[in-house]
Amino acid sequence: MNPHDPMPAPPPGAPPRFGGQAAVITGAARGIGRAIALALAREGCDLVIGDVLEGLPDGTPYPKATQADLDQTIAAAVASGVRCIGLRMDVREANEGEALIEKARASFGRLDFLIADAAVTLEGRMTDLSPAQFDAVVRTNLHGVFHVVAPALRLMTEAGRGRIVAIGSGAGKHAEAGAGPYVASKFGLIGLCKTAALEVAEQGVTVNVVLPGPTDTPMMSSPQRFRQAVPDKPEPTRDDYLEARKDATPMGLAWIRPEDVAAVVLFLLSEEARFISGETISIDAADCANWT
Repeated sequence: MNPHDPMPAPPPGAPPRFGGQAAVITGAARGIGRAIALALAREGCDLVIGDVLEGLPDGTPYPKATQADLDQTIAAAVASGVRCIGLRMDVREANEGEALIEKARASFGRLDFLIADAAVTLEGRMTDLSPAQFDAVVRTNLHGVFHVVAPALRLMTEAGRGRIVAIGSGAGKHAEAGAGPYVASKFGLIGLCKTAALEVAEQGVTVNVVLPGPTDTPMMSSPQRFRQAVPDKPEPTRDDYLEARKDATPMGLAWIRPEDVAAVVLFLLSEEARFISGETISIDAADCANWT
């Protein structure tokens, strides 16, 4: 099978795995968050999705998501026959995280799944980064996860069921020069989620982290990234990037696809994964074989 081929579709007539259930997804306007939202929608799950959109701090090495991106995700989810509510919100603000969780309870009467995907990166050597830049990344990638996980766990433990998956990164297990705030936030994310898994184990709630490697999303597929990979060419293209980065993983891929991450997330949300909790799962074309 070609690793760039689309994921196989469910068998015709297969019943939706998550019909009648409800999920909250942060960072869902595009990329991995969108892929997870649409995968859940195809499986019958109602959705509340949030994204900060243009509220990201300046200096990200990729373009910001837009309202049009969020609207496109909502329309595609609704086309699968589920309800989907989209909100512009900022996970850095605790009250907005709690409001997103409450929206699912008020709209659907339940919360079965939380996928904490919202993340940002601002890059540079630590001697050149300002405290405000460091704070913006950590408040999004770590505080922002806490701001949705804590209220979600209150609902889930009361109901005696629930699944939480946080989207981490391979950078949560190994350092990357020039990405100190991002690396610190993703290391911390793993510890936060492992602690949560322990605290809610007796209530039948699971908490796990998936660690994507480089993924074909706007965070990686952007002119700025192309120039980083091919600095000697004035206007490198996506194809130039893919050629330059073809040995980035042992499987010979520059990146994986968002749908590959979504497939693993859906497994962790399923009954088949009911006894998997406090775990980290890498999706990186074997790159994790290089580190422990």
